[in-house]
Amino acid sequence: MRIQALLIMALLLCTHAHADRPPNVVLLIGDDHGYPYFGFMGDDNVVTPTMDALAAGGVTFTQGHVTVPYCRPSLRTMITGLHPVEYQMQLNRIIDRRKRSARFDDMSEDEQRRWTTYEKAAAMQEFDTLPKLLREKGYVSWQGGKWWENSYRNAHFDEGMTDGWEPDAWGRDDFFFQLMGADGTKLVRETMDPLFDFIDRHQQQPMFIWFGPSLPHTPLDAPYKYQKYYADKKMSESAKLYYANITWWDDGVGRLMDYMQSKNLLDDTLFIYISDNGWEQDADAEYWHPGADYTTDPLFANGGQRGKNALYDLSFRSPFIFYWKDRLSPSRNESSLVSAMDLVPTILDLAGRKVPQRLRGRSLRPLLDGDGEYQEREHMVSYNDNRRSKTQMMGQQSEGYVVRTRRWHFFWYADTGEMRLYDVTSDPWGDTDQSEARPKLVAQFKQSIADWKKSIGMREPIAIHE
Repeated sequence: MRIQALLIMALLLCTHAHADRPPNVVLLIGDDHGYPYFGFMGDDNVVTPTMDALAAGGVTFTQGHVTVPYCRPSLRTMITGLHPVEYQMQLNRIIDRRKRSARFDDMSEDEQRRWTTYEKAAAMQEFDTLPKLLREKGYVSWQGGKWWENSYRNAHFDEGMTDGWEPDAWGRDDFFFQLMGADGTKLVRETMDPLFDFIDRHQQQPMFIWFGPSLPHTPLDAPYKYQKYYADKKMSESAKLYYANITWWDDGVGRLMDYMQSKNLLDDTLFIYISDNGWEQDADAEYWHPGADYTTDPLFANGGQRGKNALYDLSFRSPFIFYWKDRLSPSRNESSLVSAMDLVPTILDLAGRKVPQRLRGRSLRPLLDGDGEYQEREHMVSYNDNRRSKTQMMGQQSEGYVVRTRRWHFFWYADTGEMRLYDVTSDPWGDTDQSEARPKLVAQFKQSIADWKKSIGMREPIAIHE
């Protein structure tokens, strides 16, 4: 009896210690996952049981938005809390300084391109990233999945799957694969063992996990295990392929949650979901055709014209989910305009780490636990220096701006004059342009853009697309 009592006491002490420590934080990052394509967002075709469970048990924001409609700058916001324009301005200063010490002008053109590619990634070492900031609270960090910054070490992760680009990969046809994350992109698609091993070795420490499988991103090659849900449904072939990749992603999240549960870590873990950018793939829209190849066909590779790398609401919007079992009461927020810039402040706040005042985002903690005041945004401004192209895979240079309120979505290409204004509450896909009928609103939103540019120090268009 005495031994049994001691065991019970030890278990209670252990449980109390875990309750008092900062939570494990798992950042679940969808890759090219459009906001409508979840069961919890109302899609009757797509199979997403894990994400539906997270939304049912967590705090779900349906009006979340990322800072840019394609991956690398968007991911930089998630790891630093900086808007891509802020990040790029700081990056440019770092690169200019490093050029002077590297005798850049003495290099050949090819050497300059290679040097610039590597140094842009290495420059993240000079930024205050989430792993660096959380380390002050005892966190150990891990990276897996999409990662453009060469090595996980550049962002101050302790461990990771993207161990760096292959030294001889420069100039090869597959170097783009290296750029996207190299071995990191094997997460879920091929293995989850490196992540499970990390969890096994660090159960007694608070963990920060960057879970960014390259899904549902192309290639759309989900195994039959996931394709079977769509094989006999009346939908386009491209929808079947894309939705199967979504279910593959969903299963990966489920396997991670199951593993955390098996280690008695689920109650101590905060799961946060966000996508890196939007996507357009309705069930009846067909982008596949005989001979379609995601490496050569821009429409098949990037989805519909209102999704990735465009300026529509569908391009930027993502649901945000915060799931912390028995610590956050389930709720659904359909009105607050929240930004990817809010992730870093929110995570730091929940981890008990002071939020740097320089960050433009804000902690969502008052909306999560109902404790404290929160000032709602009236609008958000976004910027994109690249636009969709029907002929060029990586798009074309542009100068585009977006203003989003609870009701209105306005976008404007300042270089061409093209603009569109639509009511997202009644016309979520932006089928009807109201810009000519509402000139006062257009003028108001253009002034909001000018004010935002002044506040961020943007005097001229800046290149953020890489």
